[in-house]
Amino acid sequence: MSLYYPFHKEATTLGEIIMGLLLILLSLLIYTHSDDLPSMNESQLDAGSFPQIIAILLGILSLLLVLTKTIKLIKERQAQDESPKSIKKALIDLYQEHKLVLLILSVLFIYIVLVQVIGFIISSIAFMIVTALIIGPKTKKDIILISSIAVILTVGLYMFFQEILKVRFPTGLFF
Repeated sequence: MSLYYPFHKEATTLGEIIMGLLLILLSLLIYTHSDDLPSMNESQLDAGSFPQIIAILLGILSLLLVLTKTIKLIKERQAQDESPKSIKKALIDLYQEHKLVLLILSVLFIYIVLVQVIGFIISSIAFMIVTALIIGPKTKKDIILISSIAVILTVGLYMFFQEILKVRFPTGLFF
């Protein structure tokens, strides 16, 4: 095991299986909701046909990923003849390996909820600052730089979309 990648191979394989299962769920969601798209004419192919084809391909490829990685995991476990205790260690390693991703995804989920509640500008600025602080450096100089970039970028994007493209953002309680 290397210093830069100290996690168990089994945890990586298990993570790929979980991602494959999530992609299968996503493909099912896309396939079922693409029927709701409006149809322009009476042809066989309508607006939902292309997303359905992509969803089928995504589902098939994700299923292949899950099957191949499951077979690989079973072969690795048979070769190592592991006890249930090591499976727990593999799950802990998987969590440790993907802790940052899970944290960022939870911050993103909170951002999506907050956009509707407090509006685009404040929630976007807060999201950029929190995400940058999770990922990047935390010195006073960097926090000031991150905050000013977040404010300038958010207000600039808001003005561009609102005034030039006439796209409305959620206003929420404040903006």
